Amino acid sequence: MRATPLLLVLLCLSSLYAKPIPAPELNLDREQRTSLVKSHERAFQALAEKIRDPYITLGPDGMYYLTGTTAGSHWGDTIGIQLWRSKDLVDWDDMGYVWNLYKDGAEQDAWHLNQPVKNPQFKNPYALWAPEIHYKKGTWWIATCLNVSGHGLLRSVSGRPEGPYEAMPRIGEKGIDSHLFEDSDGTTYYLYQANKLARMEPNMGGLAEDFVDLQHDGNHPLGYEGVYMMKLDDKYLFIASGRYGYEPTNSYDLYYAVSKNLYGPYGPRRMALKNAGHGNLFQDKQGRWWSTAFDHEFTDLWSLWLVPIDVEITEEDILISSKDPRFQPSEEDQAFIRQLAVDGVPAQWEGKAPWWLP
Repeated sequence: MRATPLLLVLLCLSSLYAKPIPAPELNLDREQRTSLVKSHERAFQALAEKIRDPYITLGPDGMYYLTGTTAGSHWGDTIGIQLWRSKDLVDWDDMGYVWNLYKDGAEQDAWHLNQPVKNPQFKNPYALWAPEIHYKKGTWWIATCLNVSGHGLLRSVSGRPEGPYEAMPRIGEKGIDSHLFEDSDGTTYYLYQANKLARMEPNMGGLAEDFVDLQHDGNHPLGYEGVYMMKLDDKYLFIASGRYGYEPTNSYDLYYAVSKNLYGPYGPRRMALKNAGHGNLFQDKQGRWWSTAFDHEFTDLWSLWLVPIDVEITEEDILISSKDPRFQPSEEDQAFIRQLAVDGVPAQWEGKAPWWLP
């Protein structure tokens, strides 16, 4: 990529954006958390548990359910799917592991334990990453991926969120971050990585078509992981995550594009939320919008943060903004992203990880 003046200036300013900002919203008591949920104005740590990729959904029973990558001292500690439940986003009840890879997976002869081991010296060579919980077709499903290779679904055989769950056949051999999306006509789609999508069979037992790559305007990828899809009115909201060493700040962010066709093409890439990479958007019982977040400079612990946001649906677009300025992209951020759409990935980063820093 040719180094434009705008890119050079913003790269030089990167250190200015990276200065830590103290966060008073850590380890709050119940009264403080209740006040912050009620006000819907300021982001805060909602659960002081070590968790990455937090995913929240509001179930048909009126309860919120939370899961994510529950890493202990090492990624090999993520031996199963841990679930929490809340009636108000304030208090979270730990439901424990609803599916344990080394217990339930072994009993079910799940595909997860038949993959080649990459790091046999790890405490647990196999680990589950980035689970999401969804209620579809009258039962609960968990989309997840394996650290070494592969991704697929778990299905609750009881119809309850606590399971028991059975492992479905593996859907993909490579890639991470699986996701489920149900369109307004009831058709279910399976997505993974940052832009892979395929329609599922009506019973969700497998895929009904090959994966396609979702495309958007511009010469820069939307993200490289954490794919997420929603439909708002007649528009599809396509989200992915990434941390890019050449962007103005060393932050893990959410990006999005919009289309009126699920298969695209999608419009221009924009930053949806800063510091909220691999979060998910959801509405509470009052219809207010939130995003989850976990990895940012306002905390020293990967943990669940709730970020109050606004989602505006116009005739031709969807506009996302954070009510907390710490998670709101700046004009400099968006200008840089618009320039990347023209120039593409900088040549210096070709062949390197996107988060690499020179």
